Amino acid sequence: LHMPSAAKQKGNAWERDVAKDLSETFNENFIRVPNSGAYTGGANVFRIDQLTEQQRRMMDGDIMVPPCLSRYKIECKNYKAFDFHQLFNENKTLDKWIKQAEFGLLWFLVIKVTRKGSFILFRKEISKHFSYKNYLSYKDKYVITDYKEFWQENADAIRRLNEDSTIEL
Repeated sequence: LHMPSAAKQKGNAWERDVAKDLSETFNENFIRVPNSGAYTGGANVFRIDQLTEQQRRMMDGDIMVPPCLSRYKIECKNYKAFDFHQLFNENKTLDKWIKQAEFGLLWFLVIKVTRKGSFILFRKEISKHFSYKNYLSYKDKYVITDYKEFWQENADAIRRLNEDSTIEL
């Protein structure tokens, strides 16, 4: 029997927490993508071509989103340490995570750093639709703010944005 690594288990636990938080916030069913990353990631990238658009969207990211967020992709990261000081020039780790998360305009990167907190990152272009107090701007293209507060304050705005067909993806 193959046991997942401690890091993988930690990531899985964070994905479950995020799915639970979103399910409660939106009163809808959010679940982790089974084997998230494993099905179409790395050496399995060829599988993407065999999926329908709907299947592709479902397998994209770490959280399977219900219809109310069907246009969003949600990527989760849970790490022991994060070099916050590198946000002021270049953070290669964060750049790699953003590259994984990026999907048109409607995507969120949710980050948990052990004993430091949980954060959410998204494109600056959509930030005008949301309300948040304290935030960091990264590379003048992304906004990083508090995770818990963001979902609570912006559930309706996130739903509206999902329904807004004028937003190009």
